[in-house]
Amino acid sequence: MKEVCFFTTYDSRAREMAQGMINSVKHWYPDIPMEALEIDIQDESGHFDVFNFCYAYLRHGLKLLDEYKRIIYIDPDSVMCNLCPDLFKDYDLGVVRNNTGRGPEGGGRREDVYINAGLSVCTNKDVWQERINEYEKRMNQGRNCLNEQNALNWTYHNTKYNAKLLEFNDRSYGISSLDHYQGIELRDKEGNVCLDKETMTKDTELYLPSNKKLCIFHAAGTYWKTGTKINFDFITNELARETMKGYTC
Repeated sequence: MKEVCFFTTYDSRAREMAQGMINSVKHWYPDIPMEALEIDIQDESGHFDVFNFCYAYLRHGLKLLDEYKRIIYIDPDSVMCNLCPDLFKDYDLGVVRNNTGRGPEGGGRREDVYINAGLSVCTNKDVWQERINEYEKRMNQGRNCLNEQNALNWTYHNTKYNAKLLEFNDRSYGISSLDHYQGIELRDKEGNVCLDKETMTKDTELYLPSNKKLCIFHAAGTYWKTGTKINFDFITNELARETMKGYTC
């Protein structure tokens, strides 16, 4: 069995954006394979079928776990902008915190953190199957566009396996820092992109101290994307902006 792969899934509209994400991963980890799956699924009305897209993506991850000891899923609207050592640590499931909260309907207690599905690491086929089972259960109860993300959130909070929240005081793995992307800066010759202290507020100081490395930029939602184009121009600092764009080329 092979050691590790990155993987992503996308539909044809996001092909260029996905390639940019893949290029950024290859910049930092040129020797680790990237399994990229283009999935074009339409519903009866001819629109993008997000529900069956999620089924296909989850089944693809399960299949990859027959071939690799570790799979690292990254959404195509992401940019890797630093080395990411925490993606390779010892746990069964690694997940990231969302930038918003959610109550028990998301699979946890109201005071729990809410998980985002844009980045996940798995080294255990059983815990990935738990995720699929929970998604199927939620789909049987009703079609909700957050079913897949809520299933991951439920799995993180309820699995018997070793689940790790990839949230740290000095480095960020994505969307929990989304409200502070605009002020990112380039702080050293190695090309490390960091969050700017000037963007901090009292409420977020605990999670976003000065010089916190941004390991993965996740342009989730509509503000940071126009269609399937990431709005890099929203980054105020020119050097940081051009460096981020350069990782995707």
